[in-house]
Amino acid sequence: MDVTEIDMLGRRDIDKQNPCSAEYQGDDYTNKAINFINTMKENGLLIPDDMMSSISYGTLGAKQKKALDIIMSHYNQDDNAMPLYMIIEGTDGIGKSYLIHAIHQTLNDASGSQCSPLLLLAPTGVAAFNIGASTIHSTLRILIADFVELEGTRLTSLQEEIQHIKYILIDEMSFIGQNLLQNIDSRLRQDFRKKSNMSFGGRSIILVGDLGQLPPVSDKPPYDSNVRAKLLWQEFKTIVTLDKVFRQDGETEDQQRFHQLLTNIRDAHPTIDDWKLLMTRIDASLHPTIKEEFDNNIHLFATNDNVHNHNRKKLYALRRPIARSIASKEGSTNPAGGQNDELDVELLISKDARVMLTSNLWIEVGLVNGALGYIHNIIYKPGCAPPDPPTYVMVEFDNYSGLPFEDASPNLIPISPIQRGRTRQLPL
Repeated sequence: MDVTEIDMLGRRDIDKQNPCSAEYQGDDYTNKAINFINTMKENGLLIPDDMMSSISYGTLGAKQKKALDIIMSHYNQDDNAMPLYMIIEGTDGIGKSYLIHAIHQTLNDASGSQCSPLLLLAPTGVAAFNIGASTIHSTLRILIADFVELEGTRLTSLQEEIQHIKYILIDEMSFIGQNLLQNIDSRLRQDFRKKSNMSFGGRSIILVGDLGQLPPVSDKPPYDSNVRAKLLWQEFKTIVTLDKVFRQDGETEDQQRFHQLLTNIRDAHPTIDDWKLLMTRIDASLHPTIKEEFDNNIHLFATNDNVHNHNRKKLYALRRPIARSIASKEGSTNPAGGQNDELDVELLISKDARVMLTSNLWIEVGLVNGALGYIHNIIYKPGCAPPDPPTYVMVEFDNYSGLPFEDASPNLIPISPIQRGRTRQLPL
C-alpha cells in the first residue's frame, strides 16, 4: 500500500478534480437543509417512541416493584415530607431502563397534570436518548469547565421550566463525579430559593446505574473525596439493588458464558476459564474470514495516532475523492479547538465514509454525540470549495427516529458546520 498517497488524502489529483458544487440544489433547498434540525426542534416535531408504550405493574420484577413502591409511597406523603435520596443499582441487562420508564409513567399518571413531577437527566447524549431524557449540563445550564451562577432572565427561565419538578432521576450515575454532583446541588439550591438551605434545593434525587461502569472523566467519584460531595453522597441512604437479569433470558450457552465473564471482570474476580475464553478471540487465533466480518465495525485503539492511521486507511480504501475541511477560526490567534472543543481542526470526508457525530444536535431523535452514519453527499455553494467546510453534508444515520428531511430516505439528515468557541466545523 502506498503510504505516501494515504498521507496526501485530500490533496491528490482525484481530490482536486472533484466538482464541488455539482450537486447544489439552489438557495431555497440549501436554507431548508441548513435550518432543518433547528426548525424541527423549535416546532417540537417528533415521532413517538415505541418504547414509550404502556408498562403494567405486573411486568416488573420483585426488586423493580420494590423500587417503584418506595418512590410512590414517598410521592403520596404530604409536601412537608423530607426529600427522597435513592440509589437504584444493577449491572447491564438488569432492567434499569425498563424501570425508569415505569417510574416516569407511574409518576405522570399519579400527578394527573400535563407537567410531569419527574425530570429525567443523563450525563451524555447517548444515555439521555436511551431513556428519553435530556443532558444534565444543557438542562441545568451547567458549564463543562467552571460553575457559574445564573442571573436575570437565564435564571428565571430555568426556574419556570422546572418549578413543578419534585423528583430528578439521573441515569448512568457512575459518570457523576464530585464536581458535577456539587454543581447539581448548587444549581438546584439556586433554582428553588425557598429550600436553598436543603441539599439539592429540597428536590428528591434518584440515581440509577452501576458504579462498576465507566468512572467520571477528569474527576473523582463523590464517595472518594473529603469535600462537600462526600456529604451529599452520604445523603443517599435508600438503596435498591436489582439482581434479576432480564436481557439474557433465552440466550445461548455461549452468550450466557460471555455475560458471566463480563461480570467476573467487573467484580475484579476473573477466572482462568475467562482468560482461556478471551484467548480464543485474539488476532492470531481467528480465521481470515472471521476477521473480515469485523472489518467495518468500530475499532478501539490505545492512541490517537492509531485512530488517525486506521481512519485514513479506511478512507483510502473507498477509492473516492476526499475533501479536506479545515475549521475556520475567529477571535484569538491561539490554535483552534480550545478547551472542551471536540470539533476537528482538519476533517477528511468522502461519500460513503463512515462517520460519527460529535455533538448533541437533537437528543430526542438520536442525533447525539456518538451517533453513527454514512456520508451520502457533500454539498458546497457555487464558488466554494475545499479546504473550506462544506455548506452541509447529507448523512444517513443508523438510528435516527425523527421526522424525515426527505420522505424517500427517512434516515438521511443534513448536517451543517456549527460554531463551538472560536471554531466553525462539521461536528463529525
